[in-house]
Amino acid sequence: MALYLTIDQGNTAAKLALWKDDRLLDLRIEPKLTVATVESFTSGFGVADAAIYCSVATPGNEIVEGIRHLARKVCRLTNSTPLPIAIDYRTPCTLGTDRIASAVGAWASYPGRKMLVVDAGTAVTYDVVSADGHFKGGNIAPGMRMRLDALHRFTKRLPLVEVPRELKYDTFMGYDTSSAMILGAIYGIVGAISYYRARLGDDTLVVMTGGWANQLSGLCDFSIVVEPDLASKGLNRILLYNENK
Repeated sequence: MALYLTIDQGNTAAKLALWKDDRLLDLRIEPKLTVATVESFTSGFGVADAAIYCSVATPGNEIVEGIRHLARKVCRLTNSTPLPIAIDYRTPCTLGTDRIASAVGAWASYPGRKMLVVDAGTAVTYDVVSADGHFKGGNIAPGMRMRLDALHRFTKRLPLVEVPRELKYDTFMGYDTSSAMILGAIYGIVGAISYYRARLGDDTLVVMTGGWANQLSGLCDFSIVVEPDLASKGLNRILLYNENK
């Protein structure tokens, strides 16, 4: 059985995962990714058969080069990496690798289903994967923090509102300025998910990931599958696909 290391570098943190074939062994979230943090995470597991690095933030050359002693083969996910799904995006060179990884993770978990893949993080992405494994395209919108910051920054009197850690509201309409801004941000995302699903059809499986997935998914009036480690799962599936070719 092979040992795989996946590194998903997001805008605010990195997610490190170790896999024994397709079984998750360990996972850690690091606010600051360094070679030392990867060494610490993999300590005790031995040298991995392969490692893959995916980033929306930086090229990560120092990480890729710095961990070559931790895996027999190290690669960076790019738009030219062989994938188990087809990319129909007109400009694949501009497609975020995090979106690719999540799409692969969703398709690997639910093959044969048409899916709307939603990643609710710093930004929110809404991507469509067909039942036969084609990435059809998607949209990008501001996330919770960006929406609230923009309302403060581009108006004269709206305050800077902190994003609540838990979305505990017994109404969908604001009762003061802060709640009006927060609920506007929340239901802007919830409404978008509902709209895209309605356009795609009720047979569309909605798969959601990202830091806000658990809380936002509960506000939709239809079933949503929440996969917290979707991108990591997709990265591992890409390694498996390339190792077994």
